[in-house]
Amino acid sequence: MSRYLSQALDDIGVFPDMTDLRRHIHLLYETLTTMECKLRGLNETVYIVGSQSEGTTTIGIDSDTDHLLILNDALVVFDWAEWEKGKHNMLAIRDNTTPPQLCYLQRLRRDLPLKIDQPVEPTDEVDEEGRVLVSNKWMEDQLWERFKHLGPMISHGPSKSFSDKVDAVFAFPCASMPEECSFLFRRPRPGHYPKLETLERARCCPTFLVPQGHPFSEHKHLQWRISTSLWERFLVFDFTAVQQHVYVLLKMIRISFIKPIVGDKLSTFHMKTAVMYTIESCQPDIWHRENIIVCAVNCLNTLLRWIRMGKCPHFTTSGVNLFDGKLDRRQLHTLKEVITQIKTHIMWCIYQIKMDMLGLRLMPDIRILDDSRRHNNQLWILREILFQIPAQVSLIVSELLSASRWQNIYEAVHGIIGHLRLLYTTQDTGSSLEHEAASLHLPHLYGFLASTLASCCITLQLPITEFVINLYKLSFSSDRMSTKLKYASMLYCSGQCAAAAEVLTHCESLLGPAVAHYCGCIGRQWHVKLQSDAYLENGLDGNITDLLKSHSTVCVMFSIHDRCCVPEHLQCEMFRTMTHEDQQLRHEESKWMDQVVIDCVPFLHYLQYLVYRQLDQPASKMAALQKLEDYVGQPGGIAGHVDTAGHVLAHCWELENQHDEAYDLYQQSVLNYPRNNIANWHLVRLLQ
Repeated sequence: MSRYLSQALDDIGVFPDMTDLRRHIHLLYETLTTMECKLRGLNETVYIVGSQSEGTTTIGIDSDTDHLLILNDALVVFDWAEWEKGKHNMLAIRDNTTPPQLCYLQRLRRDLPLKIDQPVEPTDEVDEEGRVLVSNKWMEDQLWERFKHLGPMISHGPSKSFSDKVDAVFAFPCASMPEECSFLFRRPRPGHYPKLETLERARCCPTFLVPQGHPFSEHKHLQWRISTSLWERFLVFDFTAVQQHVYVLLKMIRISFIKPIVGDKLSTFHMKTAVMYTIESCQPDIWHRENIIVCAVNCLNTLLRWIRMGKCPHFTTSGVNLFDGKLDRRQLHTLKEVITQIKTHIMWCIYQIKMDMLGLRLMPDIRILDDSRRHNNQLWILREILFQIPAQVSLIVSELLSASRWQNIYEAVHGIIGHLRLLYTTQDTGSSLEHEAASLHLPHLYGFLASTLASCCITLQLPITEFVINLYKLSFSSDRMSTKLKYASMLYCSGQCAAAAEVLTHCESLLGPAVAHYCGCIGRQWHVKLQSDAYLENGLDGNITDLLKSHSTVCVMFSIHDRCCVPEHLQCEMFRTMTHEDQQLRHEESKWMDQVVIDCVPFLHYLQYLVYRQLDQPASKMAALQKLEDYVGQPGGIAGHVDTAGHVLAHCWELENQHDEAYDLYQQSVLNYPRNNIANWHLVRLLQ
């Protein structure tokens, strides 16, 4: 049965290759997000911690994504000697009454190692000794102010979210390792787990303070908890494939049989801790595929022993009881009975697990072990987790274009060059993940710089220089098509229609069933459009970065500085925010609304229509118009920038003197998006 169970867990994606793929994608995503912070001038580091980056989840478990946002301008010091000039220094304060793993933070001056006498933030408090203490409510207020438009805030311990898919925690870095965390390195252990190299990696990793106090403390709003999330991630990376199977199985058991009784008071973290201690205490030779059920029972025995004691130790931090503030005596007694029953009837419980059809896969008569189902599961997992990478790249491009809106042309060009230098430095000195992330950004920046300089040439009625053409060529590896379309648009706007037609013909040849179309603009319909599984097949077989560059497209973006490289009708999209009501409905993630943003396929056919119209090729022109009409009117509708696709089709109808059809398209666009929509202006224009 253990072999069948191991096979079933492999089938649902819990096997080394898929685990490595999950980890790589999420680590690349966190690197891209941190890079975005650097490019925007923010001194922040983002980590993706928990199940997603550990690779210990399945489609059925459906774990959320935990973001740990480190504010690097801040520094928590445990001794005055650790104070650093220019940082937001905070002194960790603890006494005999402070619960384990917790401390208070006293504000210090940035220019001198002296205390601050007056509160800095409205949430700060002054204690009886005159010390200014930082409230952990300050971070909650910051999150709420930034993301309140997304809806009510949901709390899960120190993390806050506005979605059941994403949790976010702001954290302060520690100047040194807290004393209680050295427990991981100094306590005796057999030696096979964790590996020595893992311990060395953990020793070099920072620790953080997150905004969480003891639930029963009257000062919990002033308390901060020590976090070793990065250490824990390395410890899970050290799991073998069988140990990972056991951990995922225990997660499923918790959700299926324990969560309905005590909720999340016995959490995944308790299970993870039980697995770690069991791996450490048991001989390595018991962890094999034919012994998974016995190993799971061993972990449950570890947990049951802690429940009887009323104390669950932390794996990395001494003096901590992970049951404290979570489970009372009555709930521990209930848990003891429940886990005893699970342990006694472990096979019956496994058969009852509905997540990922695990129990069904083990039924003798209908055992689902065929390769096709496993393969389909892999494709589904990749579809779920891959989207965030091109969406993040698209978001960063949008952020950089938006930041240049209020700059003059010289400042904008200087800013792009500065970003290019930063990315080249990152490629030269950074990790392999940073090198990979920079390679995804650099071509987009080349495209922005090329288009900006070309726009200047068009404005001054100068020929497009060879230098600008070479910049465009450097940008062509950004993705499959978007920067090539920017190049074609420039050729059309500079009067080189024959050359533009050749580029557009090449772009159309790049379409196909193995190409994915991405849009990540918040406020429109986020989407990934796949015509077949061929794209995902390439992702399973090849390099993720190559997949994103060679088989993916993102929406095309133009800023105010390269507007002369955009057809005149499309330039109007930069001014979709026209009224006070429009502005009120915008938020931090709506910066793309100040740009021209259009998906690749409608832009391709729109440019073809304009180019062939200019070249007086009516048959080719009408063919392009038909393709654009088919795209906008395809069954089931389209996603991405639906409004902009409709607007360019409406413009084509205007040029064909079919004003009624154009009016209907603009009106439908307004019905879909009443605010922040340039179609409102187009309707007024048509009625004049």
